[in-house]
Amino acid sequence: MSVKHLYPLAVAAVIGCGGTPGISPNAGIPRSAANVLTSYEIVAAHADATNAYDVIARLRPNWLASHGVTTTVANGAGTEYATVYLDGQPYGDITSLRNIPAYHIGSIHYYNVTEAGGRYGIRGGSSGVIEVTTNLPSRT
Repeated sequence: MSVKHLYPLAVAAVIGCGGTPGISPNAGIPRSAANVLTSYEIVAAHADATNAYDVIARLRPNWLASHGVTTTVANGAGTEYATVYLDGQPYGDITSLRNIPAYHIGSIHYYNVTEAGGRYGIRGGSSGVIEVTTNLPSRT
């Protein structure tokens, strides 16, 4: 067999072993963007988590890391962890994620300091924001 016949075979083997883009090779679970967790990804991962904090700790632990103490101009107080927003409203500090049941999560977005500042202003984004959107029916 000549070398020119082996080349297409080698290319086919490399492409075949490359996997599918957007699919986690370890678990075979579709993974969304690095700054988003969807309810589908949470369910597909069998995260066995009862609240939002446990979900994040299992699937995106870097979101819970300290970002160093930052201060806000308004009151001089600072935090080193991301602030939590629930359905677009301020909800609390990072421990408040333990009060959000996992089965209510529609999606979770992480906004770094720059993105959070642009979206929520200086008070909302001094150390980043974790925004939880629930899948609860509206009360209108």
